[in-house]
Amino acid sequence: MPKSTFFNLPEEKRDAIISSALEEFSSANYNLASINQICKRANIAKGSFYQYFRDKLDLYVYIMTIAINTKIEFFNTALERFQTLSLFEQIRLLFKKGLEFTKTYPMYAALGEQFSKENDNIAKSAVLKEGEKKSSLFFVHMIDKAKSKGEIQDNVDTLALSMLLQSLNQTVIDYMMDKYNEINYEQYEEEVNQLVNSLLNIIFKGISNKDNFYR
Repeated sequence: MPKSTFFNLPEEKRDAIISSALEEFSSANYNLASINQICKRANIAKGSFYQYFRDKLDLYVYIMTIAINTKIEFFNTALERFQTLSLFEQIRLLFKKGLEFTKTYPMYAALGEQFSKENDNIAKSAVLKEGEKKSSLFFVHMIDKAKSKGEIQDNVDTLALSMLLQSLNQTVIDYMMDKYNEINYEQYEEEVNQLVNSLLNIIFKGISNKDNFYR
């Protein structure tokens, strides 16, 4: 996390550093991301950078944590509706919110996409340890509540299902980007809903013919 000197900076300067770092980390993997470029965009001396952060990893984890917290807050806007929805409907709503998040915060979405391809294990582990578990807890809570209501089996692995749902959420977003080069849920709502329903039907109903399974 940043040093106290960073938080003592004027808000405008802090925002400039965050914006510059977000632009750099969302367009390059961790090892290729350049502190020099970040400092240049933010109009700060490289020596000043080390007064605010221990190193590049410190800044990277901080930027990723901001993005994760922003996404969680965005998803929390759907919580009020959850009380009256089944787990199936809740997940479908979250898929829609995932598309809306990507449209509303394209830089954060690009950062998340870049992170999914990150091959630096130290950087990836640091982010997972610091922040990504927060987003997992969102799904874990939702799944555990569905278990208590008897909507899904008690023996379903909560963590595994949480990981699956998060991956599927990203898959839908990637599909939209690959096919249309944009995220526009309103324009393609019917197609997206059909895709999401198909994915969720596979999760909730499975793919096996039980009469022939294991024969």
